[in-house]
Amino acid sequence: MDSKTPQDSGAGTKNTGQQGGGKQYNIPDAVLEKYGELVEKIKKTESMSHEEREYWFQILPIMTEDQVTRLRGILEEESKQLKELDSEYQGELKKLNEKHMQEWNEFEKKKEREARASEEASHEVGEAAAEEALLGELDKLDDESADA
Repeated sequence: MDSKTPQDSGAGTKNTGQQGGGKQYNIPDAVLEKYGELVEKIKKTESMSHEEREYWFQILPIMTEDQVTRLRGILEEESKQLKELDSEYQGELKKLNEKHMQEWNEFEKKKEREARASEEASHEVGEAAAEEALLGELDKLDDESADA
C-alpha cells in the first residue's frame, strides 16, 4: 500500500505496524529498508506514544548516524532495564506468593485446630452429661437399695 505525501518528497511510505488499538504507522520505505530493526525497536518500546513513534519514523531519514546510534542505544538500554526490572519483579512476586501461601497454610491449620478443639469440647460436654446421668442412676439405685 504505497502512497505519496508532501512529507515524503516523492518517496513512498507504507502504512504498517499494528500497535494496541489497531493504530498503524506511516513509515517511509527508505526507513524500513535501512533501519528495519530500529523500526521494530521503536514499535516495541513502552516509553513512546503513538505520536512519538510517528515522529521518529518520519525524522529517521534526516538523522545523522551518531543520532541514530544514540537512539538505538537508548532503546536497547530501556529494553535491558525493563527486562531486569521484570526479572526482579518476578523474584519479588515469587517471594510474596510463597509468603502468602505460608500464611494461608498457617490459617488453615489454625482453623483445623480450632475445629478439633471445638469438637473435643463438645465431646467432653457430652461425656460429662452422660457421666452425670450415670451417677444420677447410681444414686437412685443406692437410694432404692437403702430403702429396701
